[in-house]
Parts: sequence; C-alpha cells; structure tokens
Amino acid sequence: MTERYQYLNPIYQEVLKHERLRNLMRIAKCMESSTVGVFETTIDDKIIDVSISFCELLGYSNSQIRELNYEQICYPDDLSAYYVLKERLLSGEIDRCYLNVRYIREDGQIVQVIQSTDLDISGAKEPYFVNRFEDITDWERTDRNKQDFENRTRYLFENNPHPMWIYNLETLDFLAVNQAAINHYGYSEAEFLSMTVLDIRPVEEVPKLLEAIAKVSIGFSVPEIWTHRKKDGSQILVEVSAHTLEYQNHRCELILINDVTQKIQAQEDLKRAEAKYRSIFENAVEGIFQTSADGKFLIANPMLAKIYGYASPEDLVTNLTNIEEQLYVDPQRRLELIELLTEQEDVKQFESQVYRKDGSMIWTSENVHAVRDVIGNIIYFEGTVEDITASKLAKAEIEHLAFHDSLTDLPNRVLFRDRLCAALVNASAQLQTHIERNQITDIKTLPPLLAVMFLDLDRFKLVNDTMGHAAGDRLLIEVAKRLSDCMFESTFLARMGGDEFMIFVSELQSIESIQQFAQLILQSFEHPFLVEETPLHIGTSIGISLYPNDGMDEETLMKNADTAMFRAKERGRNHYQLYNHAIGAKVKEYVAIENGIRQALERSEFQVFYQPQINLVTGKIDCMEALARWLHPELGWVPPNQFIPAAEEHGLIVRLGEWVLCTACQQNYLWQSQGLPAIRMAVNFSAQQFQVTDLCTRVMQILSETGLEPQYLEIEITESLVMQDQSTTIAVLKKLKSLGMSISIDDFGTGYSSLSYLRLLPVSKVKIDASFIRETPQNRDDAAITSAIIAMAHNLNLRVIAEGVEREEQLEFLRSHNCDAVQGYLFSRPIPADEATLILQSQFL
Repeated sequence: MTERYQYLNPIYQEVLKHERLRNLMRIAKCMESSTVGVFETTIDDKIIDVSISFCELLGYSNSQIRELNYEQICYPDDLSAYYVLKERLLSGEIDRCYLNVRYIREDGQIVQVIQSTDLDISGAKEPYFVNRFEDITDWERTDRNKQDFENRTRYLFENNPHPMWIYNLETLDFLAVNQAAINHYGYSEAEFLSMTVLDIRPVEEVPKLLEAIAKVSIGFSVPEIWTHRKKDGSQILVEVSAHTLEYQNHRCELILINDVTQKIQAQEDLKRAEAKYRSIFENAVEGIFQTSADGKFLIANPMLAKIYGYASPEDLVTNLTNIEEQLYVDPQRRLELIELLTEQEDVKQFESQVYRKDGSMIWTSENVHAVRDVIGNIIYFEGTVEDITASKLAKAEIEHLAFHDSLTDLPNRVLFRDRLCAALVNASAQLQTHIERNQITDIKTLPPLLAVMFLDLDRFKLVNDTMGHAAGDRLLIEVAKRLSDCMFESTFLARMGGDEFMIFVSELQSIESIQQFAQLILQSFEHPFLVEETPLHIGTSIGISLYPNDGMDEETLMKNADTAMFRAKERGRNHYQLYNHAIGAKVKEYVAIENGIRQALERSEFQVFYQPQINLVTGKIDCMEALARWLHPELGWVPPNQFIPAAEEHGLIVRLGEWVLCTACQQNYLWQSQGLPAIRMAVNFSAQQFQVTDLCTRVMQILSETGLEPQYLEIEITESLVMQDQSTTIAVLKKLKSLGMSISIDDFGTGYSSLSYLRLLPVSKVKIDASFIRETPQNRDDAAITSAIIAMAHNLNLRVIAEGVEREEQLEFLRSHNCDAVQGYLFSRPIPADEATLILQSQFL
C-alpha cells in the first residue's frame, strides 16, 4: 500500500488543512452542534474500535463494523486522498490530517463527513490511527453553508503557500492564480490571465497534455509529474494535483503545484550514489561483509565469497552459518576479535588463519567496525577482509632467509646467537637456584649447565681447490644433513659461515654427556661423503666451552669454544677439545669488578670516550658516539662487556647512563661554543633506563642544564630493549622523537625481531652490527645480509651506518652499496675528549 500511493497529493486536503490552521475556532463551533464520532484503525486499515455514533451513522452493529476495513466504508474516489495523507502521517511530515470524505452506509447511501486522523504511538500497544469525524451531509446543502464554504476556500486558495490556479477545461484559459504561482513562475497576474495552460508547457509535452485533459473526470485526479516553463525560460519538474469544480459557470480544474525539481534531482543523485556504491561493493578488490553478533553472515560481496572459496555471496551466506567454528582455524580468534570490538569499536588489521570452503587454510587481515543502536548495544559488525596469504608467506620467507643459511638452510649466526642468549637466561636462573639452594661459593664445583661447540671441517680448503666451489658447496650440504641427524631435543645447530658450524646443548647434566655427544659427531664423519659420485673422507675438529666455568655470556662462550677448536686441530685434527683456562684468575677479576662497580662513580673512575661516525657522502664527521670506559685502579681498563652487565646487575646502569648522557651533552655544547660545526651526539640507552617513569622529563632537563638543543642528541637502543616491554618502550621513543631527538637502533640484525618490529619504531637510523662487517665482503653470507639490511632500511626511508669498519675493502663494499655512514678503527678508535676535539678541529677549521 505504501509504495502504491506514496506520490499522491490531493489539493482538496491541502485546502482543508489550511482551513483547520486558520479557522480552528470556526470548525470547533460547527462541531459543537454536530454529530461527532470516533473510530480506530490499524496501520493496515483494519477497524478495531468504534464509537456508538459511528455505528449509527453507517447503520452497522459494533461487531459487524469490526469485520470491515477502512477501504470498505470509504467512497472509492476519496481513497486516494486518504492514502496520501496517511503516508505523510507515517513519515512524520504532518501531525494530523483532515479530509472531506464520503462514507458508504450499510444500505448503500452516501454520507459526507469531515474526518481528522492522528497516529498514536504512545507505546501502550502497536501504533494505530485515531479517526474523528463530523457528519456534514446536510450542512453543505444549505445555501448559507455553501457560501461560507466558498469564502473559506477562496481565502485558502489565495493564501496557499503552493502555486495554485484554476483553468477552463474547454478553452484552457487561466481563470484565477494565487500569489504563490505569481512569485514562483515569474509572470504577473495579468500575464497569467492572458495565457493558457499550454503556454507554460514545453512544446513536446503539449500533445500529452491535451490527451490528459480530454480524459479528465469528476473529482480528484492522481498526482502526476510534468515539466513546466517559467517566465525566465528555465524548466522545472512539478507534481500536479487536480480537482474538477464549477467556477464562474464553467467546468474547470483546480490545480495545486508542488515543485519537485530538487527532490527528483536528489532522488537521481541518490540512485547514482547507490549504483556507484553497488558497483564498488560488487567489484571491490577486498571482501566486504556484515555479520551478526552471534556469528552469521548478513551481507557478503563477490570478492569475500571468492576469498573464502564460495561460488557466490548467496552460497557463502547460506552455508557459512557459524563463523567461529566454520571459518577460524583457531575459534578463539573470533572471541578475541569480538572482545576487542567491545572495548574499542574499531579493529584494524586483525590477522587470522581461516578455512576456505574446500578445507584449505589461508591468512586474512580484517578491518572491522561495531555498529551499535542508540543505547549502545551492538547490532552487527561490518568491515573488509583481505587475503594476505601471499604476503604472509613472503614475509616468512624473508625472515627465514635473514636467519638461515642460504646454502644448507640451517640457522645462521644471527639466529644462533639469539637462541643461545635465550638458553643462557634459563641457565642463569638454574645457576642461581643451585647457588642459593646449596650455598655454593665456588662455581667450579657445579656441573656444567650448557655447552657450546665450535666445529670446523678438516682440509675443506683442499676440496674447494681441487674439485671447485660447487663441489665444496655440495659437501657442506651433506655435512649439514649428517650433523642434523645427530641432533636431539636440547641441541641447536647453525652454520656460522664457510666450513664452520656451531652447536649449543642446553640442560646439560655432566661433562661426560657432552664428551659422548662430541664423540658421536666424530663417529658420524667416519663414513665418506658422496659428492658428485666421489666418496670424500673428511673429518672435523670440535672445540667445547661450558657454562658457567668457561663463560657467562654468549660472546665469551663462543670465543672460548673457537679457541678450543684450534687446540683440537693442533692435536692432529678430527678430535674434540674442552676449553681449559685459569678459572681462579677469572673469578678474582670478576669479583673485583663486582665489588668495584659501586665505588667507580664516586671515585670518578669512569670516562667518556668518543668515536666519530663518518658520512660517506661528505667524508666528514656528522656524529660522535659517546662510550663509557672504566679505568680500574688495580685491573686497569675494564672492557665494557664486563662492567656494563655488572652495572645492570647491581642497579647502577641508570645512574651510569645518566652520567654518560650529561657528560656527552656538555662536551657537544662545548664543541659548538668553540665554533666547531654542530654535529649529533649518539648516546646508548639501556633497558633499565627505559623503565624510569620520568625518562623524557629527565632527558629534557639534562639538555636544558647543558644548553644542548634536542636535535643534536641521538639515542641509540638495541632491538632486545624494545622486545622486553614493547608498548612502553615504543611510547617513550615516540615521545623523545616528538621532543626533537633522533632514534637509532644499535647492533641491528642480531635480534630475532628486527624485521617484525622495525616498522613500529620511530627510528631514523639503523647501525649494522660489527659481526656482519668483520668478514665482509669475503664471507658471502655476511655480505648478503649487510646489503639486504641497507636496501631494506633505505626502502623504509632510514639511514644506515656500519660499525666495526677496519679495512679498505670493507669501506669500498659499503660505499658501493650506498651505506650512509661508517664507524670503526679504519678511521678512529674510541678516544678521549681532547683527542676528539683535535680530530674535529682538523676537519672543520
């Protein structure tokens, strides 16, 4: 019903509406002396409640009239007007409507009434219409009332805000126009009265108009859309409502005009927008969806169906009815997504592994928004889905290549160091437990907790020289396979480069067990390796270092295992050798460092040395790195890899780091005040410093006290620092950068998380770890990793500096791969402030 009559707009009801507004008292007075009744109807026009006067007027009993619909009691020609006003009530356009309408009695007679209708939405029951009526059948038949009715109609005609006119159906002349028509069309009243209705129509519509006029019948006509021409020549679209009447003794039509040009234009714009949206929806390269809160798809576009492997959106909606269980490989991910949406309303790039219709698995990234009702309850979810399987695999492949040897596919040195560090954390915890439980003071009495093994193939160079590098590569592959066969649960094997391999064994129980394992490896080499159908007999020399006796950190353990391997070769090759050293001297030195670290700051034993960083484009120093050095009164210069861990263990690293920062900033400001060009000062920050709640405030305070501007301070961090407390560290780094400082990553490439988290950090520079530079460019793996880091950093708009540059060939390799800056002994060792000043003066003055 709604669609059928939504465009109807009868003129006579407009007249009565204005009559109500302007002559309310007159109508009320008439009703006081008239028979007034009430009846109620549902939204679909079923009569549900009536007054006695309504039954008496129509001649039905109460029960009989309740079986009828409104259209059964209303004269057919008057239904159009009722439907139009009913739609306006439902849309909220008007609050009440008035009709001059005819009812059909039970005996077939016609009665004339004035009907007012209201929509009741009070909430006590379903919305319904309240209809009040007054029988005016006899009232309109008196001459007095007819004259009164004509006067009121004329008044409403002249003052109606819509254009109105009356024209002669025979001559088509305008007989009367109201002021609204004059204002809207631009013609004067005299001009209108000298014209016909044909004069305001485009020529092409005249035949259609004449045809429509010839078919005019008595009463209201259904509103139609026509094109009219205004005096200035512009054309408008109008909705024309007409009603026949006798006027000046002529058969005429009363016309009401509703200019719908903008409305139709808006409708056309809406259609175009909907068509555009539909096109985007149907042809989007991303999946688009709406889902219910209970896990059902409500809407899906073709791309979503394609992503999930369904033939069509309809196929997907019909068959995928339990998103949590049918779609997600891990159903918990759906619950996590809903929990996030409950908390923050929008979720971006939510990655999950999902099933396709055929059971295969893919990775997807979702952007989802929670749509809520007015009181905040979630109605449904909507969003987009992207298949990221290819990029996920590519990323995994890149990370695999970064941490695995390209020839043997074994873990490389980077991954080995990372996993060894993690194993040492566990071993350190076990060591502490042993010490506390057994009150041990001499760690020599403890069984080893972890072993590091360094393997080097015997006479491998001879294979390369006699059979070629291809044969050597094939031999390395076969060696890797055989070594892998010897591994068990608590071992980790890696190729370090060339013909060198390393293994660490965690959860070690005794020296005898590692000796047995080493012997097993040596026995596996007793069988020849088949290379290019040639059997090759080759052995290996193995060096072994043990934790904690032979070292407390990965660097020391690896170095001592390397030393032991050379001793094994000295014994005649194809042997293993345990590292042997003067443990008493080491322990004495360790204790001295532990005890002395507390007094070192008070005694001013620490110094800050500076190592220049050279810009490879300008050849000049553009940054100095500040490095802490400790001159112990008994031990002499203590290496940083010994006193830094001690300072961290005793909670002094924050104090030491702040002293280094303050000293370095003072020195940089002094250089600037001496007229030297302004350069950046790079200062290393520890993980413990980032746990200080007011770190940003303290750094700014130091800059203010020393006079150094923030732009000349560069903060160096390690990847492992970020991994300890990602959210807190990243937030602090962003704050420091916003205050004007620059951020760089030190020892880049040695952390297992570098590729995953680099894009999240507000860094401007990465420093390639010296371990990659040491054998570059001779070592192909190191060279490949170094060049890859440079390329990746440049793609992310980051500068790259290489540390540990000691030889010209290293410098040329880095320059050929567009490395931005270098640092190392080739240019300068870390030096005291006075020597650093001389270097700066020699370059810039």
